[in-house]
Amino acid sequence: MNFIKGDAIRNNPKLKQSFFKLAESTFGLEFAQWDALGYWNDMYCPYAFEAGGEIVANVSISSGTMILDGQYVKAVQIGTVMTHPKFQGQGLSKKLMEKVMEDTTEADILYLFANESVLGFYPKFGFETRTQATFTIAAKDLSIAPAEVKKVNIMDADTRKLFYEAVMHRMPISLKMSMLQNENIVMFHALTQYRNDIYFVPKFHAFVIAKEYESSLQLIDVISKNLVDLTELLNSLPIKKQKVELCFTPDKLSIPVQEGVFKDDGAMFVKNQRELIYPNHVLYPYSGLA
Repeated sequence: MNFIKGDAIRNNPKLKQSFFKLAESTFGLEFAQWDALGYWNDMYCPYAFEAGGEIVANVSISSGTMILDGQYVKAVQIGTVMTHPKFQGQGLSKKLMEKVMEDTTEADILYLFANESVLGFYPKFGFETRTQATFTIAAKDLSIAPAEVKKVNIMDADTRKLFYEAVMHRMPISLKMSMLQNENIVMFHALTQYRNDIYFVPKFHAFVIAKEYESSLQLIDVISKNLVDLTELLNSLPIKKQKVELCFTPDKLSIPVQEGVFKDDGAMFVKNQRELIYPNHVLYPYSGLA
């Protein structure tokens, strides 16, 4: 069994396909198209053990810039922690996490999202849980005057190029808490679970990712090279639901925003490596989840 990482996997077709297969069987994640279209860059680095030319365990890191209360910090997200069933119980994830810890000492903050089955694992590496928030706006508090909204076909090469450029050069959606320079992860989500939920609003030169549910509109992200007034944007969308759920932490708005506690079966874990402290009661943006 050998330890490998980064380009040793990305540039080896057999190992790369094995990585894709393990990710799909473990989490249902489909990396192949994302890679084929050129969005797997140096910002996403897998750490893995291989045996017989197959990836048998993995921990990936994704680098980006996090904004917290207007401060720009180096952030590393840990994800795709997985082990092939035949190799579980051998401490492989622990060994990979130790290697990740050795290589990320320059980051200001490390963070990850874990399911309930592994909540006791990450505190061993100095991670602490954080309580996330929810942010909801009642439609009755908006002054809706719908502007033009165009559905986006992200599989069209020219459209996808414009979207990618917007992601790369985007203005932050919030100075309270947001992510920049994580375009590889945003593109992954745009090509998978959000591929049918992307729109363009010409009035703001902005791409909007949004999903409709029975009683709510889930606003996942707003991506633009320009600063966008979120309230003005919301007033320009054809919202027909009772409420809008923001999937990110907004700055202070001129309309009422109801805050709550985000609840699921897992937890967000954070390791602060500088004096900066990642707070409770903010919401990490959905479009940046690795």
